[in-house]
Amino acid sequence: MPNMTEEDIWYFKTNGFYRVRDTLPENLIDRLNDITDVQIERMNEPIVWENKEARTPETVRRLSKVLHRDPAYLEAASHPIILNALEGVLGPDIEILTNKHNHIMVRPGQSYPVPWHSGEHPYAYSLITSLIYLEESTTQNGCIRIVPGSHNRPFFNDRRPQKQREDFYSTDHYWRSVPIPMPRGGVLLFYDCCFHGSDTNFSSGSRRSLTVAYRAHDAHDVVKEDPEKILVRGEKAYTGHPHPYPTMPTMSSNFIPKG
Repeated sequence: MPNMTEEDIWYFKTNGFYRVRDTLPENLIDRLNDITDVQIERMNEPIVWENKEARTPETVRRLSKVLHRDPAYLEAASHPIILNALEGVLGPDIEILTNKHNHIMVRPGQSYPVPWHSGEHPYAYSLITSLIYLEESTTQNGCIRIVPGSHNRPFFNDRRPQKQREDFYSTDHYWRSVPIPMPRGGVLLFYDCCFHGSDTNFSSGSRRSLTVAYRAHDAHDVVKEDPEKILVRGEKAYTGHPHPYPTMPTMSSNFIPKG
């Protein structure tokens, strides 16, 4: 059963984000950090660098395409603690998208902010983003900031209004946003079309989190075996017209319609 109450669901749909009450098991978070240590040390691509001129393990900003690097990442992303919460808003059939997010934000010490952005336009949103925290996230090490309710904005706004790192603190989004510190092992869910960004990491250590995208399985989606989607709960139901379409009977050549 979903572990979100009706009030939880209302707050989530109103504000656009939800902090899952439970944390993931300590031993799972330990394994994720050990695996991530190896990925960083080996500098396994694809990688987004904090400093492109100095490509070292210390300047790894983001590890991309992680769900296929090691089964532990998918184990965490499909943990019942997360899926139980998601079921409250997505329903019983839940998919992970591998061509959206699917990365570890390493955020080394003194790393620059994550500029303000919205993953989707509000009139077409269907994705929920999950941040799974491998380390504690605080205002000191650059926790996420979300503009509450911005997924419900009735007006057009560029999904990526900020092009420069330097103006993170001078935008309207910053003044409208709230910081969301999270514990190690914690899970934050939010609508991908909410405006969000992350502060500078003012600490000397990293601030790791696994970012995953979820959606409800579309019962009208004819193509069920999409390699970019992983069904993690429920079934690939189809409730539209029969597919493949039934063939029409061939009319006899001597058939003469009445009238």
